[in-house]
Parts: sequence; structure tokens; C-alpha cells
Amino acid sequence: MADRETQDYLSKGIYGNKKTNPDERNKYFGSLRERVYLSMTTEQLISDDYITALEKEMQLHPNQQLLLNGQIDMNLLSPYIKLSQKNNCSFRIVSDEGAQRSPLGLIYVSSTAVNEEVVDVSIKYPVSTPSEKEEEKPSFFKKLFS
Repeated sequence: MADRETQDYLSKGIYGNKKTNPDERNKYFGSLRERVYLSMTTEQLISDDYITALEKEMQLHPNQQLLLNGQIDMNLLSPYIKLSQKNNCSFRIVSDEGAQRSPLGLIYVSSTAVNEEVVDVSIKYPVSTPSEKEEEKPSFFKKLFS
């Protein structure tokens, strides 16, 4: 038994503590999926279509943390940083190895488990396209001449 404890102690000293769910932690910038309120891919972050969705989420769940991918240009991240400051939300720019490989550009997380069913911003807050808006509201001339 003492031999096994010694081996565990040496392994811990050489390699560090064992990490739980390393793939999940790499994808979510060191956090776990169960702590995520909202996530955006890099393309969604660049498009600026979902900044109001993030603001809604910050108002629904105040005092959480915004994690930003450090591989993205600061000019693209600055609107989100300003939004987090406006809503008194802490933010952190993550530029470790996990952020380099992650498809995500932004994550809004809690320090504890929240188990949100849907975290993808495009599913949680779908953006209506111009053609959908036209279908919802007929134009003045269409009303007049039909």
C-alpha cells in the first residue's frame, strides 16, 4: 500500500494534479460545460449579431464571468469588454493552449454548476433574417394595393 501512495505522490509531483474532463476544459477555456450560460463561436462573435443576446444573458444572470478567446483580435473583442464593464461583469482573456484549439470565441460562465440546457447563442437567441422580417410585416404598398 505504501508503494502505491509513494508512486501517486511522485506522479503528482512530476505531472501535477489529474484534471477532470480535459477535452471539455480545453473547449470551454478551463471551465466545464455545466457552468456555461452562453457560448459564441468565433464567427458569431465577429458578426456582432448576438451582442444584444449577451447583454440579455448578463442581465438575467448578473455577477458572472465573461471568458474571451485571446486568439481573437482585440478590436473585435472590445465591444464585448465594454459591455461587460457596463454590466459590472468581470471578464478574462484566455490565451492558453485550449483557447488556441477551441472553436469558441466567447463564453459567459458561472463559478458553480447551472446546467443550462441550451448554451449556443444561435439556438438560444435566433437572429431573424431580413426576409423573415418582411414576411412578418407587409409593406405599406402591399396593404394599399391588395
